[in-house]
Amino acid sequence: MIHGYVFINTERGRTLDVVSKVAKIKGVKTACVIAGTFDIVATFDLEGVKDVGEMVARGIDGINGVSLTQTAICLKCCSQ
Repeated sequence: MIHGYVFINTERGRTLDVVSKVAKIKGVKTACVIAGTFDIVATFDLEGVKDVGEMVARGIDGINGVSLTQTAICLKCCSQ
């Protein structure tokens, strides 16, 4: 299982529309509007790297209003 994050920037005025569409994509666990460099962060759990590529390229990048994505795959996760 691959866990990670997709940081998303949107066109002006499109963030709320985009975040609701991102949340519906298969594999996306959460999609949150955030403050800072990016407009949205989405968390995901997927089976393999190919699935991550498909989700970003065909899912998130295909949403009208998305202007940039940056994907971070977790190499090691720790929790209490």
